[in-house]
Amino acid sequence: MTQHIHHGVVIAGHGSAIVSVEHDDHGVRGQGADLVVTGIERLPFDLSAVVRRVHELPHDPNMDLFVIDGEGLGRALWTALGSPAHRGGWSLYTGRGFERQGLVDGLVVAVHADQLRFAAGLDEMPAMTEAMTSYRRKIREDGLLGSELVVALCLAVAPPRWGYGPPRVY
Repeated sequence: MTQHIHHGVVIAGHGSAIVSVEHDDHGVRGQGADLVVTGIERLPFDLSAVVRRVHELPHDPNMDLFVIDGEGLGRALWTALGSPAHRGGWSLYTGRGFERQGLVDGLVVAVHADQLRFAAGLDEMPAMTEAMTSYRRKIREDGLLGSELVVALCLAVAPPRWGYGPPRVY
């Protein structure tokens, strides 16, 4: 059983969020990847605070993935993190407008396939529950999905398009 941790990182709107999801490639039921949300963090709309927190999180470039949303201050965050294109396990999501539908689709499929679970005892679970009741399932031209929590969850749920290791901007 191979497990990877994906961290979706968003700094936009009025706040910031980091959501961590454990991906089990084989699933406990043997029916595809199981996804367990192991961390939900809401942070202030403060670039330096988000940079500090991202640096504090453990990272194995061969097993883990940080996906930074390029919207809002995401590109500034990417730059502040040293434009980690030279390190493995990092990507900058640059999708805009209708392109962001793929993020929502990944979350919708995971929920409806009963593959998404939340670890017990997550402090921000009430906020995530509220955010999940109001996110857009159909993206319009503006590309808006919902709160920072939902966007970070979508980024962390999405499977890597290239495997683990070398970084990509997609």
